[in-house]
Amino acid sequence: MATPTKVFLADLAHTYSVDNESLPVPLNIGFIKAYAVAEHGDAVDISLFKNPELFLRRACEEKPDVIGFSNYGWNENLNIAVGSYAREALPDALIIAGGPNIDPDPDQRMQMFGRHDYVDFVVVDGGEEPFSEIIEWWRDANGDRTLLPQNILWRDGDGMHRTGERTLKKVIDNIQSPYLSGYLDEFLLAGMVPMLETNRGCPFKCTFCAWGSASKDLVRRLDFDTALAEIEYVGHRSQANNWIVCDANFGILKRDIEIAKAIRKVKDSVDKPQKCHIWLAKNVTERNLEIGEILGDMVVPVMAVQSLDPEVLLNIKRDNIATDTYVEYQRKFHDIGSKTYSDVIVPLPGESLNSHIQALRDLCDYGVDIIQNHNMRLLAGAETNSPDTRKTFGFRTRYRLIHGDAGVYRCPDQTTIRAFEYEESLRETTTMTESELFYLRKLHFLVDFAWNLDVYKPLLRVGHLYGVNPIDILQQLLEVGEAASSDTDGAGEKVAAFFTEFDAKSREEWFDTREDIEAYFGDERNFECLINQEFEKLNIMFSVILLKDYKPEFDTVIHGLMRSLGNISDDILDHAAALAFAAFPALDADVSEHIVTLPDNFMELNSETAVGFVPSVDKRSLRLFEGERRKQIREILNDRSGQTFSKTLNTQGIVLRDLRLTTEKEFEFDNQFRRAF
Repeated sequence: MATPTKVFLADLAHTYSVDNESLPVPLNIGFIKAYAVAEHGDAVDISLFKNPELFLRRACEEKPDVIGFSNYGWNENLNIAVGSYAREALPDALIIAGGPNIDPDPDQRMQMFGRHDYVDFVVVDGGEEPFSEIIEWWRDANGDRTLLPQNILWRDGDGMHRTGERTLKKVIDNIQSPYLSGYLDEFLLAGMVPMLETNRGCPFKCTFCAWGSASKDLVRRLDFDTALAEIEYVGHRSQANNWIVCDANFGILKRDIEIAKAIRKVKDSVDKPQKCHIWLAKNVTERNLEIGEILGDMVVPVMAVQSLDPEVLLNIKRDNIATDTYVEYQRKFHDIGSKTYSDVIVPLPGESLNSHIQALRDLCDYGVDIIQNHNMRLLAGAETNSPDTRKTFGFRTRYRLIHGDAGVYRCPDQTTIRAFEYEESLRETTTMTESELFYLRKLHFLVDFAWNLDVYKPLLRVGHLYGVNPIDILQQLLEVGEAASSDTDGAGEKVAAFFTEFDAKSREEWFDTREDIEAYFGDERNFECLINQEFEKLNIMFSVILLKDYKPEFDTVIHGLMRSLGNISDDILDHAAALAFAAFPALDADVSEHIVTLPDNFMELNSETAVGFVPSVDKRSLRLFEGERRKQIREILNDRSGQTFSKTLNTQGIVLRDLRLTTEKEFEFDNQFRRAF
């Protein structure tokens, strides 16, 4: 029997500063292995890797014939560093790369090959069939490139070549499950975050996203029974607190109801996972509501709008659901006890400062619980990254770190390679300046801290009942900081100092060119600071700073601002403030228990009762105490051991909102107060 072709597949991650529990299972290369083994049987010997050092050591020991790198924006430079070492150590190996972030423009493709000069071929679009066929080509075709399979891209000197494009099928019936085949067991047992994929592709054409590019706008179904079996299989083997469903539009298919039930069944059976991240389809409202009710507190339904300006939506080829439907959507999710979430991207083509701020106001009016703002990142493979779009809308871009994705990795010859990741993001368009974006950076921080994390949400919601939009209050809070008002016992000056520090850090994180950011972190001292986690995500870092060092002053200023408006009686305002401030004490405060005294009818305050509402004379005591999640986060803050705090929180489904004190069941803080609005 012939010696099997040895294949190494690498979905590498920056393991230097992140534990296995914060890494996703390499589902992508798991699929590629499952297909190749089904096609070639014992003729292939395929190994999967997440860890760069393990990959390098075993590659040098076992000398694979074929190497495949899964390439994304968050591991591109790591792949370049590891791939370049592998090319030098294994000059005869065939090295292939693939992934969704590949531009169609020929010049951009040439630039990609210039950065990835260790690569022989790139697989464009779906990888299972092309990769399997290229193994056969390597073994049998004697290097004849006229016999290469479809969907292969390569550079020959100054020329770019591509084989033909294969037709995609709507039903995927030829790919085995990497979970059920046992190929991902080692990663589940290591504690990595399970990822599930039940369909592929996206029917929408949003220009900022590359999600649908590989599927040509098709939604391609994987086998339903296999999906159910995978959920059960993973549920019995994974101890992860968080799962991720990778479908671009979960709920777009009727069968997704049954998939949600299967995930819930696992949770009810083994109490794992605690959270399940899903992206909901935007045009199947009733089905999404049913999914939300099934999964309950496991999910925060994501209903992204990106923009609410009609011209912007036209520019990005996006069609949001009708406003009335969206608002009704929010109400129904609130009725079943779910929070709601929306993404907004800035600056999209045609978006102005005023139109963006108005969108934030509207989302608060709609009742969205979490409004996540993102700086527009230019992704390879997305239409917004094309030369034509850049020119049409006057794009000016800069570069900044992708936090948590950096490390030093030891090679088999005892040398080390260093790598860090960065993104190219939009900093100016024909309708928005960078100065306006720096202002929005501070406003977005306040939206995240005060609204998304619930720190001041009870107080802001009370203001909302009396005609004051939360965004207007947050803008005034920024103005207080700029004016350093002295009528709040020095609190204004301290708020000003906070935002001065925030703004300085915000400006420091940007670099004009790739060369600039690479030179800066190529410096020994700066790179040491980077891997020692001295460059943290600003929102998380400054949320912790605020809760630790500035919380009383922010309490004082926001309370004073709302009092000065004169819209709310002091009796109502003071009780709302007492509740909000007590629920989120300073980070180092001794708060094993806190008692808040409220009017007996205070939880009856809502949009229908606000006019003429009179707090009752009779009082009730609300006991607030430190829950397990707050204790857990405080332990993480106190003992980070050189790990990236922001990435740890994100992948493990932990949020700073969990620093809030909790209450007994009958006075459940979140639902009782949220449902009032």
